[in-house]
Amino acid sequence: MMLTAGRNQAGLTDTQIEYCVEVWEILRAGQPIRLDVSEARQNFSCTRFNEGQNTVMLGADAFPGAGVDANSRMSTLACLAHELAHAERFQLGYRRPAELPDVLLDEAETSLRAAFTSLLRKKNREDLVEDARDRLIQWLATHHQEGGIDEKS
Repeated sequence: MMLTAGRNQAGLTDTQIEYCVEVWEILRAGQPIRLDVSEARQNFSCTRFNEGQNTVMLGADAFPGAGVDANSRMSTLACLAHELAHAERFQLGYRRPAELPDVLLDEAETSLRAAFTSLLRKKNREDLVEDARDRLIQWLATHHQEGGIDEKS
């Protein structure tokens, strides 16, 4: 679940898709995780990891948008590293929560894992760490609203 409000929403061009495929080949380093580009040309399509198919679905939001938050400005490389981290965590036995607020914890942890990708530059790492921070803040706010505070702590 990427926060898409500030990310690109226009369907990708052939050139952008080719770029993503090249980035993916370098990132995955031979791991058997496919990149499916069949939805990438569609407006508002979302980049996501499909556990059942061991495939990352490329969406329009693989490219940054006009927003100022970390998720909105995250590079394509950082976005795909985040999705690769989902796949790696799944292979390690992590099973992702599908509902709020815990999906925010999963996304934060995934961004932190992605931040360790050796190909990333400092700015990419900072954006991934800030994305994790933002998701943790959202989790805390949602958790507190739902009465998730343990009174005994």
